[in-house]
Amino acid sequence: MGFGVVSILNAVFRRAFTSAGLRPSSAAVDADTTLHFWASPALLPPSSDSKSNSKNGSDGKQRRPVVVLIHGFGPDPTWQWASQVGPLSRHFDIVVPTLLFFGASTTRAPDRSDAFQAANIAALLAGVGGGEEEPREVHVVGTSYGGLVAYHLARALQVQGGRWRVGKVALCSSDLTKGPEDDRALAAKGGVAEVTELMVPADTKALRRLMAIGAHDPPKYLPECLARELLRKCFGVQREGKIELIRGIATGHGFKIAPLPQEVLIVWGEFDQIFPVEKAHKVKEKLGEKVTLKIIPNTGHLPQQEDSKLFNQILINFLLPSPPISASVK
Repeated sequence: MGFGVVSILNAVFRRAFTSAGLRPSSAAVDADTTLHFWASPALLPPSSDSKSNSKNGSDGKQRRPVVVLIHGFGPDPTWQWASQVGPLSRHFDIVVPTLLFFGASTTRAPDRSDAFQAANIAALLAGVGGGEEEPREVHVVGTSYGGLVAYHLARALQVQGGRWRVGKVALCSSDLTKGPEDDRALAAKGGVAEVTELMVPADTKALRRLMAIGAHDPPKYLPECLARELLRKCFGVQREGKIELIRGIATGHGFKIAPLPQEVLIVWGEFDQIFPVEKAHKVKEKLGEKVTLKIIPNTGHLPQQEDSKLFNQILINFLLPSPPISASVK
């Protein structure tokens, strides 16, 4: 019967990545773990693809800051960051890792914590970008579950030192203060017994509930055939592993949130039903004085998709260096 709608959307979102100059790759970070990722050509081993390197100013001679984009639960990272990679690629080199138990990233290790995900991304970064002697600036951006990973990655890179110097950190719709009571409240809101039944749906009924809660203005109509295709291709792969990741968060959130030394941007949707907006203020309070909070109106848990123009403006303005203040200005 030819390509389904999901396959067509996959091609569209992958095209957004390749149009931004990104290329897919994979790396064994240790004997047990392999990460798939997308990256700017300047961060990959030299190849005959030199024309695309110069397309976005990434010719290997410029040392641009790097932005790491970490996805959350849901479809492939190309779906989640398609609207960001193009605008960001004009200013930065980019790495978009695929987290373990999503896509082609795999591990035989037993750890399922968000800190373990971060440790593997840190190991991945140690191997990209060639043999540079001077530390290079890297900004860390994460959405939802990816924000939890981003927090741990910023801390891991700070301790690790070496090739990377953490510049700024941006957390989108990411509740670092999440506890078991929040999971119970979300499960009740979704009409399920456990939060894993909502976040890793097993049938189209649960998928429709997730979509209704996830976006402020969800699709009014979703054909059952498309819902089944979404479920099979975007949520059904490595489902048990994803459930273990959620349980790894629940057991791992006894950790104490410490303020980060970097500037931090928190972006939240005004009508987020996964992590209500009041949690944004709680996260801000925990992360210290170098935190800026931006609430994007009329969006839910996916502000980078629901209002990508405003989200991109906020994120890029935060990541770019502040222009020097003229001495003539009083």
